[in-house]
Amino acid sequence: MEESAVRMKAYATSFNEIHVFLSTNYYNGISSKFYLRDLKNDEMVLLHGDSLEHSHLDGFKEYVFHTSFTMGRVYRIVDAYGLTCFLDFSRMSLCEEFDDLYFYDGDDLGNRYTKEGTSFKVWAPLSTGVILKVIRKEEESLYPMKRGLKGVYHCYVEGDLEGAHYFYLIKHVGNYEISMDPYAYSASANGRTNIIVDLDKVPMTPSTLPPLKRKTDAIIYETSVRDFSMSSTSGMTHKGKFLAFTECNTSTDSGNPTGLDYLSCLGITHLQLMPVNDFATVDESNVHELYNWGYDPAQYNVTEGSYVTNPNDGYKRIKEAQQMVEALHSRGMRVVLDVVYNHMHDVNFNALEKTVPHYFFRRNQDGSLSNGSWCGNDLNTTAKMCRKYILDMCKRWQVLYGIDGYRFDLMGLIDIDTMKLIDAQAKAIDPSFIVYGEGWNMTTALLEEKRTTIQNNRKTPQLGFFNDFFRDTLRGTNQMESKGYFSGDTYKTNDAIRAMCQFDMFDNIGQSINYVECHDNATCYDKLRRSNYDESKDIRKKRLRLMLAAVILSQGVPFIHSGQEFFRTKNGQPNTYNAGDQVNALDWNRKDMEIDTVQLIQFLIRLRKENPCFRYDNYEKIRENVQLDNIEHRMIQYKLHQDTGRYKDFLIYFNASLDTIEVEVEEGYIVLCHSEKGKIVDQRLSIDGVCLVILAR
Repeated sequence: MEESAVRMKAYATSFNEIHVFLSTNYYNGISSKFYLRDLKNDEMVLLHGDSLEHSHLDGFKEYVFHTSFTMGRVYRIVDAYGLTCFLDFSRMSLCEEFDDLYFYDGDDLGNRYTKEGTSFKVWAPLSTGVILKVIRKEEESLYPMKRGLKGVYHCYVEGDLEGAHYFYLIKHVGNYEISMDPYAYSASANGRTNIIVDLDKVPMTPSTLPPLKRKTDAIIYETSVRDFSMSSTSGMTHKGKFLAFTECNTSTDSGNPTGLDYLSCLGITHLQLMPVNDFATVDESNVHELYNWGYDPAQYNVTEGSYVTNPNDGYKRIKEAQQMVEALHSRGMRVVLDVVYNHMHDVNFNALEKTVPHYFFRRNQDGSLSNGSWCGNDLNTTAKMCRKYILDMCKRWQVLYGIDGYRFDLMGLIDIDTMKLIDAQAKAIDPSFIVYGEGWNMTTALLEEKRTTIQNNRKTPQLGFFNDFFRDTLRGTNQMESKGYFSGDTYKTNDAIRAMCQFDMFDNIGQSINYVECHDNATCYDKLRRSNYDESKDIRKKRLRLMLAAVILSQGVPFIHSGQEFFRTKNGQPNTYNAGDQVNALDWNRKDMEIDTVQLIQFLIRLRKENPCFRYDNYEKIRENVQLDNIEHRMIQYKLHQDTGRYKDFLIYFNASLDTIEVEVEEGYIVLCHSEKGKIVDQRLSIDGVCLVILAR
């Protein structure tokens, strides 16, 4: 429609109020009468109200009328000259009463398949009509849906619809628009249609992993489904696919393990996958043409088609993701999903907006879209049906796909009550489930005290937060030139001690997700090439080993970015979300070149898992058994005690300076690890510059 030619608009703004806008180019925007015409019975009611002195639409005169109407019916507004327009209900979702009147607590939205027939339900209370379109063997059928309680449209189609494609035609303001089903289980390539599947054919094998007793027992390793296997060096057949994680006996060009076998050898407990739900900017039919990490969600309810062997096969969308999770479970690893319930790729082109306009996306007081995500929109998580939708999808990923945890992207944009409900729902199913995320305080149209931010962590003691103080203190900020303690800024020695053993930042130590590198921003290897350009490559690598050792051995939950342990590089680029496979794919041959560092990380992970002193889960135990000291304003001494295990005491030195420092060592200690192969002589030990030393007794 040509907007400049529109002469009249009409919106229902509450359950008894209508605003009519008449163009000033049409009789100067003046009409002596307005009527409300019900198209179901052709009745017309004269409206009574007032014109406003100023309109919030430029070029229009605004009128306000108080009258009654019925949601779901089609109405036209008629002026004194016979000009008409449809009454638009889309603004009704913004009024306070809407949530209470139209909240639907049923668990039957979407389709429910049986061989005898399939039921369909979609929540679309603002619409004036919904039609189901089903495509079977190139035959298309239309089924008008009936409006029920709470604005839920429903219909039942007899016969076996397994494998059939479908979508909804939803009518707003007189026009029908195609919408996917936000509760569908599968879809065709690039989200053209949804696909009906028999869920009895895709049961998930329950995990038999032992309970996770403490959050601090977790060791998290982050990767992307695509990046993990895409390189020619991966040795994997299903490159860029879920099934790559199911392949055994894969190896580098030199014959050393890659993929699933490598993850098993590394010793991690949790594999965090970057988004696997359907995202917008990869062509699922031409997967090599475009690249994206997936923080651009198009459908929350189905898997990303470029990660399956056939994106048009409704069952493979589900089953191949399940097989990936099952394979990781079989090797003793839990699976964490990176979920993006803070924004969508396109506020207009998704099923949420199309089914209920203006409802699912947060708005500022002036009616404009909130944009704390910097992606054009924020999900309105405090809206009851938006909150329900997120909870329903979280439950689906947990139950249907066997997921063991969630990492929430931009968790600070989600309200605290919603996050608490997500965590409680997950733990009711699996007490070992973990939930953590980015607690950054973004500017969004949600009160600060309601945001799930690091600053509010004491309101959510069950949730973990990425610890940016740990990252910035030990590595330096995201500015490439900045330095942290381990890159040589020894003025930060005391801050580094605080970072490695947090007492005042969190409600409990299990909330601290300790990291120096993740998919965002430059890798530590690339950053050090800039910040420590005047040092040799060998010294920079030593600094990277110190950072990794601190991540793994500090109090809290360690988090490792895939390839970090073999000095992953992205050619100096900081943000590579769409930079392609050449930059992002893991180069597995680097693992062979840096095998000494990989073996060190394996040793450190094993040390952490075998000794509870690195995994204390409360501050009382930490205060009793852990001590960190500043040695000569340059080096950290990390002393730990435990009552069980092969060793009772550990003495660890992190020397980030270039100086050799000599220390006196108590009797009984032996050297477990010394990056410079030093020895204790007459209870004295020389610790070279940029060096890690681990002693035990």
